[in-house]
Formats: sequence, structure tokens, C-alpha cells
Amino acid sequence: MKIYRTDEIRNVVLLGHGGSGKTSLVEAMAYVSGATKRMGTISDHNTISDFDKEEQKREFSITTSVIPIEWEKAKINILDTPGYFDFVGEVEQAVSAADAAVIVVSGKAGVEVGTEKAWELCDKYNLPRMIYVIEMDVDDASFRKVVETLTEKYGKVIAPHFQPIRENGKLVGYVNVIKNAGRRYIGIGQREECEIPDYCLQNLQILRGALLEAVAETSETFMERYFAGEEFSIEEIRSVMRTEVMEGTIVPVGMGSNVYAQGVANLLSDIVRFFPSPDRRQCVGMNRKTNEIF
Repeated sequence: MKIYRTDEIRNVVLLGHGGSGKTSLVEAMAYVSGATKRMGTISDHNTISDFDKEEQKREFSITTSVIPIEWEKAKINILDTPGYFDFVGEVEQAVSAADAAVIVVSGKAGVEVGTEKAWELCDKYNLPRMIYVIEMDVDDASFRKVVETLTEKYGKVIAPHFQPIRENGKLVGYVNVIKNAGRRYIGIGQREECEIPDYCLQNLQILRGALLEAVAETSETFMERYFAGEEFSIEEIRSVMRTEVMEGTIVPVGMGSNVYAQGVANLLSDIVRFFPSPDRRQCVGMNRKTNEIF
């Protein structure tokens, strides 16, 4: 592995409810990035991050693991944390060391208590975050319901920028909401341009409206243009998102499937594009006498 400059490093903690899919997401990240040649599974006890014998026996994470991923000339240090509340101290240590967080949400189970606890930890440590909804390959998973619940809880900061294209309950592609363009999967890590299906258009309009409204909220100039019906360019949207994600005023929402490693390349690119490097983050600490974060 080459030596990276500080601005080429991303320290990212994975958070979420117990069993939400953080460890399997790490497997998909490692596979898509070329760090491994096969994806391990929790049931086979051969995942990268759950290497401890007790973790393999119990089939869930007990300690935090650090997995380096190389992507787009950057090094992403992934901190895979336990999801169960018994190990909250382990999770908080990882959060205090990270520069940003990905909150993993099950598309089937939806927003859970662990999701809310993860959000609260990010607030406590002033951590930039994005949401990643998994299990889009499962028939009864719903990206739309997850986005609706998140918006109800956290407001206009929620900015979905991908929409699944599903056929017969399976994830076959996605719509890039920023570009307003469709992509269809033709293999693991491979995709091609496609027309946006008619059945996606109604929800796409809702998601794009939510994204553009989140962008418009960031300045009076953008708000005026938004109400005037002007379109924002792709470059403008991404530029605003990068600044506001680091400020915590926009929280992107992506989606995919860990099992088929779909959507993972987009997630890795978003981490590099929107999350801060260590030199952009202030040192976080705690006053042990008052338990105040500074």
C-alpha cells in the first residue's frame, strides 16, 4: 500500500443497529475495491472484520475493527463497530476517533433504535454523516419508507441522491438523482446507462425535490433560484453537498445490496467526494470531570 497524504485519507466509522449489515458491507467494500477476491459471510465465519473466535461463535461484532480500503487515489480507513448496546463504549471510542460516519440502515427493518442512537452519537461528536440503506435485493425492503421515516425524524437535512430500480423484487439498477440519469447493473462493479423506467418517475420527482430543497436551504441565493424554478447544475449540487455534508447540514442517503455488492462503488466514491480528511477536522476530546465534548 502506498503512502498517502493527509488530504487523501478518510477515517470513517460504520454505525447502526445490531444486525443491520455493517460487517457484510465491509466485505462488499473490500471486494469491490479489489482488497479481497471473495466476499466472506457471517454464517461462514470468514469475514475480515469479525476475526475473533468469540465474534465468529456469536456471529456479531464485539470489538471495533479497522479495515483499510483504497479507492479513487484515496485511503479509506473503515471502522466497523459493534451494533449491540452492550458494547456502546467500544462504539463511542470509534466515533471519537473518526472524521465521519456512515449509518447503515436495513431496508427491510427500517429505522431502528440503533439508527437513532447512531445519529445521537454523531450529534454528540459533531460528526458528518451519510445514510446507507442496504437489502435492496430483498423483496419487501423499501427505500421510500426509510427515506420518509428519516425525513420525519430529522427534517430537510435528509438528501436522497440515489433511487433503486427494482424488477420482481430485485435490485437491477439505480437512478442517480443528482444527474437525473439511470444505470443498470450488468455484473458486479459494472453498470451501463439506461432509460429511467416510468414506474420510477413519480418517486424520483419526490426524491429530487427533497435533494434540491436541501441544497436550496444552504443559501439565500440558491433559495431564490429554487423558487424561481431554476435548475442547479451537477457541479453546483456536488459542490454544495461537499461543503454542507462536512458541516452536517446535509445528510446524503444512498442504497444498495451487500450480497451482490451493488451500490457499494457509489458509496465509496461518495465517501471520498463528500467526507473530510483528518486535516479538515478539529481534534475532538472530552472533559472527564464534566463529560463535555470539546
